[in-house]
Amino acid sequence: MRITEALLTNKNARPGKSIVPKGVVIHWTANPKAGADAMANRHYFNKPTTVASAHYIVDDKQIVRCLPETEMGYHVGAKSYKQDALARLSSYPNNCTIGIEMCVNADGRFSIMYQQTVELVVHILKRYGWDVNKLWRHYDITGKICPAFFVADQEAKMYRGLSAEEAWKRFKEDVHNLLTSHPQYPEVHVDKCDGQLSLGAQGYLKQGISYLPVRAVAEKAGCSVEWDPHTKVVRVNGQTVTAENVSGISYTPARELAEALGMQATWDAVRKAVILEAKQK
Repeated sequence: MRITEALLTNKNARPGKSIVPKGVVIHWTANPKAGADAMANRHYFNKPTTVASAHYIVDDKQIVRCLPETEMGYHVGAKSYKQDALARLSSYPNNCTIGIEMCVNADGRFSIMYQQTVELVVHILKRYGWDVNKLWRHYDITGKICPAFFVADQEAKMYRGLSAEEAWKRFKEDVHNLLTSHPQYPEVHVDKCDGQLSLGAQGYLKQGISYLPVRAVAEKAGCSVEWDPHTKVVRVNGQTVTAENVSGISYTPARELAEALGMQATWDAVRKAVILEAKQK
């Protein structure tokens, strides 16, 4: 990889606040004009009137670093955020994510820019000990159609010859393959189910027990969650559950949470996944 250091000096785009990264967010520049390469976009971020930034910008020639990974950028700010992002990241995801912009300038070669982005992502994931579950589209956090070739079918077919869903899946597979030398990243799939919730790195193991984020799972299942700030008691469907608070998020043992949801929990050792399913009648 060829990384060009060109740190921003625009204080409106570089607030100088320290962060501890929790994930990587993929964007696109949405500017197909000739000349709209990585350095041109960096110069745009550096204008005093611009209140936007990213840590890296990638084109077919180079990767430009605009911010240190431990400094906050303005790349996923919004009035509201998706529940999964709030649960896994923070109430303001700019303060814990690394932003990467992918260039689509007409005089650039998309395929080379794409490969350089894959290599950059792998470089970051390796250093933090992360896997592809730490990858986000801008869309996954705020709902914005970005990067369009991973969200909207029209752009996905134009740039990748695939549907948006297939294009995003392929990107993660390409990252996973380079990261692990395995041809395909593992996906959790359960036959004959009403829905699937991929929690990625949200849950954790403690002394052999799987803990899941209470609100993210319960609300996905259509159930209610109550939190008493005075007694610090968590109730799911009116039933009190054991809860541990980690960075403002309540976690409960998977089997206990499943019981409160009227479900049963099983552990898939091969895929390292917790499967929640309705109890057999």
